[in-house]
Amino acid sequence: MKINNLEKKIAIKNFFAKYFLLIAIFFISIFFGLKEPAFYRIDNLLDIIRSGTIIGLMSIGITYSLIAGEFDFSIGAMATFSACIAGKLLAYPNFNSFLLVIFIALVLSCVIGLINAFNTVVIGVPAFIATLGLSILLGGVTKYITGGGVLYSLSWPKTFFLLGQGRIFKVIPISVIVFFLGFLFAWAYTERTKTGRYMYAVGANPDTASHVGINVKKIKTIAFVFSSFFAGFGGIILGSTLGSITPGMGEGNLLSAISAAMLGATFLRPGTLNMTGTVIGALLLAVITNGLTMIGASFYMKDIIQGFILLISIGVIATIKEGKLSGVSI
Repeated sequence: MKINNLEKKIAIKNFFAKYFLLIAIFFISIFFGLKEPAFYRIDNLLDIIRSGTIIGLMSIGITYSLIAGEFDFSIGAMATFSACIAGKLLAYPNFNSFLLVIFIALVLSCVIGLINAFNTVVIGVPAFIATLGLSILLGGVTKYITGGGVLYSLSWPKTFFLLGQGRIFKVIPISVIVFFLGFLFAWAYTERTKTGRYMYAVGANPDTASHVGINVKKIKTIAFVFSSFFAGFGGIILGSTLGSITPGMGEGNLLSAISAAMLGATFLRPGTLNMTGTVIGALLLAVITNGLTMIGASFYMKDIIQGFILLISIGVIATIKEGKLSGVSI
């Protein structure tokens, strides 16, 4: 009998650990719905998902670097930089192809990822310092591009605004579809490919991974490139959604993206960073932001609730994994 009770307690503990994020979304949504019935309107629920796409793409990016055991502090500045490049190019008559501009901006984003990888993997500068330095540099470049003000042009094509503001059948946001496709790719890459498995192995123990023949430098480089790519894509969608580009707009989502990735480490496989959990974490933060806005809560409540949930999540990880988080240390 005692054994059965113990097994039940362990099962309940594991259940709450694996599905904590979904449980949190459920109860938080009920609370906001009771305070403001309009919270449950279809258009508002779609807006929650749409607003979560930007943080979601950026958090997917940083999850790549975290899985590989590194930390990319430049994703916020990368998002702003990518949006600035796209906006500046679209202002020129010779660059009226939005797809071409997106391609150029994302290629430059990947180049930034290679620079991060070079500084960290080749030179040996700690990732936090290397990416922080590059973040400051990119911040200066974006201020130069925008002149320190708002970047906007009447020459921008309608397709630029459709990416962040358009809807299919006037219902489904285009940005949500793009985000879903990005998530599917990230999930398949990390969970179903050999390189993805290598990424987890490198993050868990780079020395052991190197001893069994895994090219650690190559894997970390791939992680940094994907981190910048997704952050850059998130920045383009952010600029499209806002309809203008301002210095520092991507940095405003940096902590939320980091929080979503860390929250995701409690989902399904507690203690292990994973793309599915990251997306659920981003959705939770979007629910909190939207709900607090609808009920007219004080501006500081978002940070208090977000920090509280993050602390609980990390506590869950520390309890189950004895302080060890796959890819990084907490």
